[in-house]
Amino acid sequence: MLITLCLAILFLHSPFTTNQPIRHDLNNRTLSTHCNFDQPIMDVTARQLHIAADEHFIHDVPGTYPRLCRLSDGSILAGFTTFEPDGTHILSVARSDDGGSTFQPHGEVARSPGDCDNLFLLELPDMGTDLPTVLAAFRNHDLDEEGKPTYFRITVCESRDGGQSWNFLSQAFEKEAPFGLWEPFLRVARESGEVHLFFSQEMDVDDQDTMVARSADGGATWSTPVCVTGEGEKLRDGSVGVAESCDPVSRSEALVLVMETTRRGKFSIEAVVSLDGGETFGSRHVVYEPREGRNAGAPQIAAFADGSLAVVFMTDEDGEDEPIWPRGASIKAVYGSWLEDGTISWSVPEAIADAGSSWPGIMSYECDAALAVYESSSSIRGRMLRMLIRD
Repeated sequence: MLITLCLAILFLHSPFTTNQPIRHDLNNRTLSTHCNFDQPIMDVTARQLHIAADEHFIHDVPGTYPRLCRLSDGSILAGFTTFEPDGTHILSVARSDDGGSTFQPHGEVARSPGDCDNLFLLELPDMGTDLPTVLAAFRNHDLDEEGKPTYFRITVCESRDGGQSWNFLSQAFEKEAPFGLWEPFLRVARESGEVHLFFSQEMDVDDQDTMVARSADGGATWSTPVCVTGEGEKLRDGSVGVAESCDPVSRSEALVLVMETTRRGKFSIEAVVSLDGGETFGSRHVVYEPREGRNAGAPQIAAFADGSLAVVFMTDEDGEDEPIWPRGASIKAVYGSWLEDGTISWSVPEAIADAGSSWPGIMSYECDAALAVYESSSSIRGRMLRMLIRD
């Protein structure tokens, strides 16, 4: 029944078509979509974002910075950072074979006494291996005896057995201190098959830009990074996330990139759009601004099959005490719909997790659903977000 309803919604209202049926089972991954602009644009007021009441508990051992990756074999990987009693950072991978209902320990990408964190996972398509080939990108920084960074890296490792065992592959970018590198995000370009690695690079104490490096050989070598956002502005752009969508006005496939920034002094969330596969980005605009004196940051983004979007983020706007960002944050989500003038309208936020939650991630799950994950009370949890059509 759900599959039938989902298909009906898509073909009546979606700017996408697909050659494959939309299914949710363990032998099918998230559907591949292509723009179809012969379908009408749905009225933005006809949609709403519904947050599930029940949480998924992904990992009850203390951990942080969760990210999800659906594989071609139907499984879902969860990557996150855990900690040993002596302070060692472990980049851990758990696996679900039941659609995200339960996760089991699966692999370990790396461990380090230094600053090893911000794990992001991506499956590479059609690598000719029996099991999925997965890339892992993460920050990998050396610290001195006082815990201060001395050297910064964005490191890439590779697994050829679906995320169970890992080997070093490359340093996507590295540099000496000062000014760090943070928060890698990986995607595969639809047309070229290149791997795009976005990350945040500090230029000064009050200046951070979004950068992108590209790989044509599955992550073994990388181009010199180029600036995507922040060039010429004294802003701290960071925590980038990217989703594929469609612009109904230009009739183009669109990449929507979200980031936190300091345009208001405190953190807020903005987005830019690319209509050329990520070569250039423009149309920078506000996604969400919290109330005066408060922060909203660490956004991530996912697209539904009709081209609409969900952005999850953390915010301290509901607290009454003096903010100590990023402590005391809760997790919220906004819903984005394309308008007929080619802009994106963003909804008011919906609460996902209470104060004491942080570093959310999100993954497209079904045609009308996405799974958000986050740290809450030191455990990794998740909650389903579903796009509903109003009667």
